[in-house]
Amino acid sequence: MPAVLTTASTLSCAHGGTLVVQASTSALSAGGNPVLVMADLLAATVSGCTNTNAQLGQTPCLKVTSVLAGVSNQLTVAGLPVMLETAQGLTNATPPLPVMWQVGSAGQTVLEAT
Repeated sequence: MPAVLTTASTLSCAHGGTLVVQASTSALSAGGNPVLVMADLLAATVSGCTNTNAQLGQTPCLKVTSVLAGVSNQLTVAGLPVMLETAQGLTNATPPLPVMWQVGSAGQTVLEAT
């Protein structure tokens, strides 16, 4: 089973930028850090994206626009599904499309879900 994402998780865009995610609830934690729900990732911003060559029409990843995978089927917090280390989705950067973000590390090993 995949590990649950928390505020200690490492997430990045395809260009090496870091997703900045804040937990909207502290009702459940793992390893001392609040778990992340889908709404937290949909509100995430991106810092340090290197997709910035204006001559090639590039614009950097600045925010998450979707979650395509990694939503728990069984574990919820306040009625919202928690996110798993298999999570990935899209950002608003151009080109090429789609621009993906993904999990580098769940940041904890004490809580798993499906």
